[in-house]
Amino acid sequence: MDERENIDHSENGGSQPQRLLAVGLISLAGLVLEISLTRLFSVLFFPPAVFGILSLAIFGIGLGAALVTWRAGWRVRENVPFYLSYAAVSVVIMTAVATLPTLQITLFGLVLLPYLFIGMSLTTLFSDAPQRSPQLYLADLLGAGLGALLAVPLLNWLGGLDAVLATAVLLALAGWVCGERPLARLPLVFLGLTLLVFASSLLFPWLSLDMNNLPTEKPIADSLMARESAVIDTRWDAFARTDLVDPGDGGPYRLYLDGAAGSVMPPAVDNDFLWEDIGFFPFATEQPARVFLIGPGGGLDVWFALQSGAAEIVGVEVNPASVALVAEYAAYNGALYEQPEVNIIIEDGRSVLQRDGSQYDLIFLSQLVTLAAERNGYALVENEAYTVEAFGEYLDHLTPDGQIGIKLYDEPTLTRALSTALAALQLQGLADSDQAALQHILALLDTNANPPIPLLLIRKAPFSREDSLSLGAVAQQVGFTPLFLPDVLAQPPLDGVASGAVSFADVIAESDNDLSPTTDNRPFFYQFERGIPASLRPLLWGVAVVLLVGLVLVIWHQRRTAVDRLAIAAPIYFAGLGLGFILVEIGIIQQTRLFLGHPTMAVTVVLATLLIGGGLGSGLAGRWQREASSLTGKPLLAIIVVLALWLLLWPRVQGAFIAAPVLVRTLVVIATLLPLGLVMGMPFPLGLRAVAVGGEGQVALAWAVNGVMSVVGSVLAVAVAILWGFTAVLLIGGLAYGIVAGTAVAQKT
Repeated sequence: MDERENIDHSENGGSQPQRLLAVGLISLAGLVLEISLTRLFSVLFFPPAVFGILSLAIFGIGLGAALVTWRAGWRVRENVPFYLSYAAVSVVIMTAVATLPTLQITLFGLVLLPYLFIGMSLTTLFSDAPQRSPQLYLADLLGAGLGALLAVPLLNWLGGLDAVLATAVLLALAGWVCGERPLARLPLVFLGLTLLVFASSLLFPWLSLDMNNLPTEKPIADSLMARESAVIDTRWDAFARTDLVDPGDGGPYRLYLDGAAGSVMPPAVDNDFLWEDIGFFPFATEQPARVFLIGPGGGLDVWFALQSGAAEIVGVEVNPASVALVAEYAAYNGALYEQPEVNIIIEDGRSVLQRDGSQYDLIFLSQLVTLAAERNGYALVENEAYTVEAFGEYLDHLTPDGQIGIKLYDEPTLTRALSTALAALQLQGLADSDQAALQHILALLDTNANPPIPLLLIRKAPFSREDSLSLGAVAQQVGFTPLFLPDVLAQPPLDGVASGAVSFADVIAESDNDLSPTTDNRPFFYQFERGIPASLRPLLWGVAVVLLVGLVLVIWHQRRTAVDRLAIAAPIYFAGLGLGFILVEIGIIQQTRLFLGHPTMAVTVVLATLLIGGGLGSGLAGRWQREASSLTGKPLLAIIVVLALWLLLWPRVQGAFIAAPVLVRTLVVIATLLPLGLVMGMPFPLGLRAVAVGGEGQVALAWAVNGVMSVVGSVLAVAVAILWGFTAVLLIGGLAYGIVAGTAVAQKT
């Protein structure tokens, strides 16, 4: 077929509603699969590996589009039902392999397959009817938006493994829907088989993960080493897989999130060993009346507060399964969460504190990291509980003699927390120098723990010499080693800072690690490598190779067509759209997390709003511009203007509504993002109409370039955020749209 022909095959390829339904189902299944795989792989691997695997998976969409771009014989609509059937089968195989320890390493390759077939399917359907791109893109984005809304309840109901299997049914259903009825028998067979597998897994659970034999060494394995150890309860939802483990050695039950981030559930009897925990120190010495706990996990911090006689205990836990398990095992833990003094809230701790006008005697954080990976980003090293802004908010909510207690992991986490605390104290006006700020700090180390555990105390009022002597004596009496006591003791390197010989900035600069204060813009508290982390570098090199190879292939492909301005501009146009969309999406999710109060809520609301809004924008664009022979820059300029307005107005809107109920805050996010979503959905379908004058191959190429650049954008977003922050991610996203607008204008002149 001549590549220059502009043919709409829709009359021969099934009814328009049938095609639209198929596209919507494909996108719905693809997004639910991505989020479900995030949950599944978070249990099997640590977040950097999860991010790499999912980047490879989504790269499959671009690769699938590329395959049908260069093999026109594969770009036949009648093949789509079979592509989707193969995608469904590959999901079933991948799910089964995920449960087999000896084969789990093959997931790095298997995860590519379903998205490869999804990319081939979507590209073929759009290439088959390019003049209907706005309607098809409307179905595409609406389906993806509904997928974002469906993923959370589906995961809460089914858990990771069965939620992945459910997407196999959706993909097989899409294959049957878009098939010609005489040819739909085989897709119908695939649909029946996937339904049978899914139903059998629900009725007779035969798929499970061996938590003692994961492909990565996670802390849960240590608790399962004893002969009598066992996982006694499991909850798997949209946030994490939560396992309650009896270590079988006489020790307390432990809660693990995704096999890591273990926390103790204190027993009601035989618990004398808990008094020796360094986390109990600020409770025992200060006996605070009002306590605010961030991330109590299995309830140990609540136990500390109860033993110290606190009259009011507010605990905020982001993981609902942890709260449910502590409540369910009340007989074991002495009904910790049912005590009249205790109020447990399921939300982000800092978000709750922002809306709380109360003041507390102690705000306590204990080894706060979930290791629960999210759809976009490095959850392992992101933690907005440990930033300069967070510490400032904690200080604002303390009574005059109140303090912040932070139980940490090791020397690097202690030093970074100290660095962040010093910066917060100075910004709060409580200190005008490092020496003055250190008067508010006390640091201890439990050398009896393996590994040793540090405790950092930050008091709103300075510690007096008498305070230091008294607290230091108590610490030594119970077996803790003082690291820093104002006016009494300063271990290196704080001795030089306390004497004024060096600044703390000098200490940080001389360290091999990056121990600089973390901020909301760069909240990577657990990222200690300077520059790009080693775990991200292979992805960046991979992206560079993909870009180089892709550039060569695009040039080669375009040389086969009549070379004109449109042929030159189109790849740049669609590459910029893919890059810009993902950068803006990731940046906005980060900006709204605290406001909405839960990371899962932020991902769901932002994704659904941008995708559904984009779908509606695509439909409007189709009515606004029914024919197109060139790329248009008007929607792109609108994106830049609306994004700039959002960036300017969002801090004010956030401040005005931060104390509102969660429903109101959700509606505020939707209302402010919907205009942006509308305009972001317009350029892609209009661009497809424009390049369709060059034939089906140009439409397929547009999908390939756009899909690949979406993956490039997700990797780039993490690198940029680590180096310069999430504001830079949004700005580069806006710049990408600016380049696309310039390309569209240049193509016309």
